[in-house]
Amino acid sequence: MTVSDDFAPGSNLDTGPNYPVVFGIALTPTVSGILLGLLGLGGAAYLLLNLVQPEWQKYQDLEARVRDKEAQVQQSQTINKQIEDAKKELETAKRQRQDVLTMFADESVLNTLLLDINRQIDARNAGLERARQEKLAACPAWVRANIREVEEQVGDMVVRSQLKKFTPDPKLSGVITDGSYGSLVNNKLRREVVNVVFEGNFNQTQSILRSIERLQPLLVLRNVEFVVGDGTPGKVASSRLYEVQGNNLRFLTNCQPEPKITSTFQLETLMPLTPEEAAKVNPPPAQPPK
Repeated sequence: MTVSDDFAPGSNLDTGPNYPVVFGIALTPTVSGILLGLLGLGGAAYLLLNLVQPEWQKYQDLEARVRDKEAQVQQSQTINKQIEDAKKELETAKRQRQDVLTMFADESVLNTLLLDINRQIDARNAGLERARQEKLAACPAWVRANIREVEEQVGDMVVRSQLKKFTPDPKLSGVITDGSYGSLVNNKLRREVVNVVFEGNFNQTQSILRSIERLQPLLVLRNVEFVVGDGTPGKVASSRLYEVQGNNLRFLTNCQPEPKITSTFQLETLMPLTPEEAAKVNPPPAQPPK
């Protein structure tokens, strides 16, 4: 058997590849893969920290600024809507205030108030003469023949409504400060007070009072009193006509005087203050010294 110089018994046949060694660690393919993977992670982390993170932060800042601007725009739209709503409410309040003020009187109304009330009272006398003739036709002849004396004793057969008194009361007139219409009205309105007395029968009195309530200016009736009859001495309000027939006393059912009602009250006309009056009762606050 011949032994070649190229082969010697006992020599290591599987010596394997010769891998580099770093820090005592052989850089095998597996180790190198792990190291490369770690290196990739480190590079990614480096890129994230140095490139991506600043851009991400800038994106978030821009996004926050956009949201803030959108919120400001939304708030501005809300504020603008609130301003528009407030303007509409103000215009509505102005119209309502003007409508309310039209309910109150003014100087021109005061100048015609006496005429207006007197006209309402006289209007209830329409057809008065015809009603008088119809009633007298139901009376006995002796009543018709002595009608003047009869009416002087028992009262008018048909009452004529008439205004007896219309007297302004300056002591009670002026700016309202007594809380009679509530504390909120104090120093906001003034009143002109007139003492009124008128006469009429029941239907006339009721109709006249209703017509006064329907007058355009805001009028208030206070201290209203009603008295049956006119208080004339010797004239009894409840007198009734009758006649004697033999031993019988017969009341004249369809021939009786109408009960006369005398109405007395204070008529208050309410008016808003003029700018001069308002400045006088509500002076502006004093300015502090500089």
